[in-house]
Amino acid sequence: MNEQTAHSVEAASAASTEVAPLLVARDLHKSYGAVRAVVDVTFKCRPGEVHALVGENGAGKSTVSKILSGAVAATSGEVLVDGEPLRGGSIARSRALGIACAYQEIALVPEWTVAENLALPDLPAVRPFAPRKAVQGAKALLARLGLTHIDPQARVGTLLLADRQLVEIARAIAAEPKLLILDEASSALTPPGVEWLFDRIREITARGGAVIYVSHRLREIREIADRGTVLRDGAAVGTFEKGGWTDDELISLMAGRAASKQFPDVPVLAGDAPEVLSVSGLRSARLTDVSLTVRAGEILGIGGLQGHGQTELLRALFGATPATAGEWRIGGRDVRSLTPLRAVKAGVGYVPEDRKREGLALDLGVGENLEAPWTRAFGLGGRALLSRDRDWIRTVLTSLSVRTRGPLEAAGNLSGGNQQKLVFGRWLDRDRRLLILHDPTRGIDVRAKQELYRAMVALARQGVGIVWFSTEVEELVHMCHRIAVLYRGTVTQELSGSEITADAVVGAAVGMRSAE
Repeated sequence: MNEQTAHSVEAASAASTEVAPLLVARDLHKSYGAVRAVVDVTFKCRPGEVHALVGENGAGKSTVSKILSGAVAATSGEVLVDGEPLRGGSIARSRALGIACAYQEIALVPEWTVAENLALPDLPAVRPFAPRKAVQGAKALLARLGLTHIDPQARVGTLLLADRQLVEIARAIAAEPKLLILDEASSALTPPGVEWLFDRIREITARGGAVIYVSHRLREIREIADRGTVLRDGAAVGTFEKGGWTDDELISLMAGRAASKQFPDVPVLAGDAPEVLSVSGLRSARLTDVSLTVRAGEILGIGGLQGHGQTELLRALFGATPATAGEWRIGGRDVRSLTPLRAVKAGVGYVPEDRKREGLALDLGVGENLEAPWTRAFGLGGRALLSRDRDWIRTVLTSLSVRTRGPLEAAGNLSGGNQQKLVFGRWLDRDRRLLILHDPTRGIDVRAKQELYRAMVALARQGVGIVWFSTEVEELVHMCHRIAVLYRGTVTQELSGSEITADAVVGAAVGMRSAE
């Protein structure tokens, strides 16, 4: 599928369709000084349609989404909704025209309750806020959407990331929009959560609404999108129709070059590889008697549905959540009371679930964020440490293809994918025994995922043991030597070799044990 073919498909489709578009985006441009984020983007979205926006990180997808939702004003171009112009970059104007948006970088107030956040878009300008009415409305909305496990009076900051994502989506759906924009809104969701989202999307399109779906997950695009527009370097470079593309074709169009193999070959685990982690009877507030071993060079996947103890397990293994165990050894040494500082000294690295809240200091520079785990450990920080390690910093940035102006650039200026590479890259070539990864590929593009996969394999070849939880079952199936599946706070099944299939992982995740 080359660019000419993609445009030809669009022209043929338009000629055969008489339905008036719900949305028309024409000649959109957006510049930030000398940086052109969006260049001449034009596409249409019809009633009852799911239209995908795909592209690598930095391709302009989120900027287009923000223009459509009124959060950002286009430098030039026009947006029409049912023939009405969207002018001025106003969220209020966008909502008045029937557009709502849910973002990957969740736009909720952590200190507020779920009910308060759900009521936020419609808070009265002059009348006092009515907390009881907000709670009642939130309960009714969550019940209607099948999200009764979320407490409307809980503070958003205390929720799991997946539940915060669901609240963000629910708030957008509550507006009953003509056009719902989902900007990587499935990135924190496990397969059941994605199915829940797809059900909501089908309800919207069934009543004549439309959905703009932004995602890096090609499997989701294949299932839910009717058509799509491919962005590259801020410009629209082609379109595609449902069933008319392959993964390699779409990746090539997004990247402007031939696609490479999505998953690298995982190294064979040596039979005499020593254990780098051994824990038995691990217990915490949400864990009950978890036992695990990881050998040098082994990639151990952690499967299961969100909320069954994965977050607590990974945090406990890094000392970020209090836990006890009958036996706990790292690199052959007994562990008594683990803290993150002690874990780092013992050779453990950790990539947390939420890069913005737990992984990075967004106001600090790229280099300072890479050096963060070592500043306290070695009593040296600031420019002296950056100067000492400039070669290492340059190697990390180059090996992971981090797009940055240099070590002094604020981490908050980088795209989400490049921020994630920083959180991962700080552990490269740092004499680690064990690396703990909490969904490190969440919300990043295909090329960035491939770069992280290759880096993980390289670490495994160096003898680093890896514990990896992913919301994408396909990743675990293709990249892990073994998979331990958690259900209700304990490991209910371990899969290895030919036992590792997507069906087996999902079945164990919902409590279905193998016939064995």
